Amino acid sequence: MKESKDFQTLQEKVTSMIREAIYTQELKPGERLIQDDLASKLGVSRMPVREALHSLEREGLVMFLPHKGAQVIGIKKEDVEELYYLRSLLEGIVVQKSMNFLTRRDRNELQDLVDLMDKDIKKDDMDSYMNHNQQFHSLLQKGCKWKKIKLLTAELIKGYPSQVPRLIPKTVQISNQEHKQILRALEEKDPVRIRLLIEKHIMRSGNMLVEFVE
Repeated sequence: MKESKDFQTLQEKVTSMIREAIYTQELKPGERLIQDDLASKLGVSRMPVREALHSLEREGLVMFLPHKGAQVIGIKKEDVEELYYLRSLLEGIVVQKSMNFLTRRDRNELQDLVDLMDKDIKKDDMDSYMNHNQQFHSLLQKGCKWKKIKLLTAELIKGYPSQVPRLIPKTVQISNQEHKQILRALEEKDPVRIRLLIEKHIMRSGNMLVEFVE
């Protein structure tokens, strides 16, 4: 099982690196993605590269052409708007359904994560910030008993959202202030306010990413 987990982690890292290169247009729309070249450049074998390209195909960033292999599609404004709109609605519902089942230990851990993100911002450590940010959002959803909507939300969280702090570092201070507002709504046990705060939080990031890709 350890080998499988290690491979999954490597694949995720490779996917993230290729995805970021597409966002920043280091890899431009229409450019062919040759697996051997990417593997050599990233210092990995072909297998995680191949799996990464298939993941990016599902995200709509890459397409496979007959007899030609993978090619960059790139990012479209409409795709970003759609993804963030859907994620804001779904995650708002998931957190709203989760909040009453989060324990005091969960709430303390959420506060610890917010404090860690403040430290990440001061150190300008975006990799650490993204890791803590993902942990924060995952923990907020922990108490939701609706499995299907959690699976849909998890799929939408992949890709675009996790990259925003690295691509647009100025978002992180605003983002963590919003995390603190979300925690206050959690302590106040206000389900409507926490859902609206989640929706606003995600849509703001989406709007900034739309500006970035334009």
